Amino acid sequence: MSFMRLLRPLEIASKELPWIVSESIAEFLNPAAVEFYENLLAGGYEPGQLLYVLPKHKLIYAAVPKAASTRIKRTLARIEGRHSRSIKPSRRSQYRGPYGPRNITIGSFFRLATNPDTLRFSFVRNPYARVVSCWAHKFADKPLVRGDSFIDIYLAIRPEIDANLPAGVDRTLSFAEFVVFAAATAKGRHDIHLQAQDEILSMQGIELGLIGKVETFDADFVRVLDHLDASDEIRREAAIVINESHHEDWPIYYTSELADRIYRAYECDFDRFGYASSALV
Repeated sequence: MSFMRLLRPLEIASKELPWIVSESIAEFLNPAAVEFYENLLAGGYEPGQLLYVLPKHKLIYAAVPKAASTRIKRTLARIEGRHSRSIKPSRRSQYRGPYGPRNITIGSFFRLATNPDTLRFSFVRNPYARVVSCWAHKFADKPLVRGDSFIDIYLAIRPEIDANLPAGVDRTLSFAEFVVFAAATAKGRHDIHLQAQDEILSMQGIELGLIGKVETFDADFVRVLDHLDASDEIRREAAIVINESHHEDWPIYYTSELADRIYRAYECDFDRFGYASSALV
């Protein structure tokens, strides 16, 4: 293990020091803040992995992977002007993203989350397209052996889903096989990239005022940019698509059977966010 990797836990702990100190004090001085956070955890959520906060701008972003999350986080980091201070040299010149809840005090997070002036927002994506994007970016053409975090999850739960699903150095996961895996894990919390968006955005106490759609990103994200009083330069950069998976339009990948399987697995997303079932279903 490299020296830098050994120091990584210390780096993370130092960035969470305000939270750690404030949490012990808040048990006596601000129990409501502690209860609020504990309720999030009790619901099975890890706010540090889902939420990004801009306290000065009264904003909370609930990130849904494979729904323009990288572009949104980059924009929020630009607003903050926060360059990396990581001990890892390759990351020092990068924007390190907006704060997570554990980078501020627990009281500050509670006030931000419950302030009626806070913009609490997220973005979602057509479930059919999201599944294709996840397969293309995380699984397509990868050998099914341990060493990749996404493949590791797949291999760990594969026997519970279908022992006939492929595994091994000379095997890859076809889209049809991936649909079997995705549908079986949509309501679980094995991999947030495959978790139903409705499940991700049902955190107790985090009432979202805006749920935009990737399909209408430019129009929907204007409300966020206006709330942040973003400059023209940042608005132009926000329009640039990044981290885009390379694949064909999503309908090409589906048969009627595959589309029906995804619809049934992610029906809560189709219903809550107003996406239509495919004509293939």
